[in-house]
Amino acid sequence: GKKVSIGIIALVCLNLPIEERYLPENMFLAGIIPGPHEPPLQSVNHYMRPLIDVLLLFWKGIFFSKTALYSLGRLIFCALIAVICDLPAARKFGGFASHRHEYFCSVCWCNGTEHTYNDFNYSSWKRRTNEDWRTHADAFRSAETLQQANISFDNSGLRWSELLRLPYFDPTKMLVVDPMHNLFLGLIKEHFQNILG
Repeated sequence: GKKVSIGIIALVCLNLPIEERYLPENMFLAGIIPGPHEPPLQSVNHYMRPLIDVLLLFWKGIFFSKTALYSLGRLIFCALIAVICDLPAARKFGGFASHRHEYFCSVCWCNGTEHTYNDFNYSSWKRRTNEDWRTHADAFRSAETLQQANISFDNSGLRWSELLRLPYFDPTKMLVVDPMHNLFLGLIKEHFQNILG
């Protein structure tokens, strides 16, 4: 049947006990990505920009003149610890290419020419670093023409992401594919439907 794709950007406070953290009343709906189709690659930055602006303010600290427990006010800090989503969203939010790109891996520099999906010799894999990521994303963003941006992207599999405005954010460690999509709807579904038939 017809498929409609609508996304949300939701935040949880990790200071809360784990049993309270994901209750609907304790989650903050920071944004809605409207459907009916998934947004184009570059447009996710548009949805993230207002949230990143606020997170940058909270990273430096914001003073609340009064809180429930502090009548004289309190200085509040906040940081984005992890971005958890399905694989296509992780690719878009992190500025990564599709898993079909020459540089298909978001963890290492494996590529379709030198390493295929059958190369399990992980000692030969060169791990991506935060510095690499930022360098290539900056090259994409600072390209003067679309052609230069495309060349930069083809050579690295990376685009600019609003997440990189956060000085502490390390996409190589803080961008997580959630287990439900990765295992149950990804690997297990693939195994049962296409391998076992």
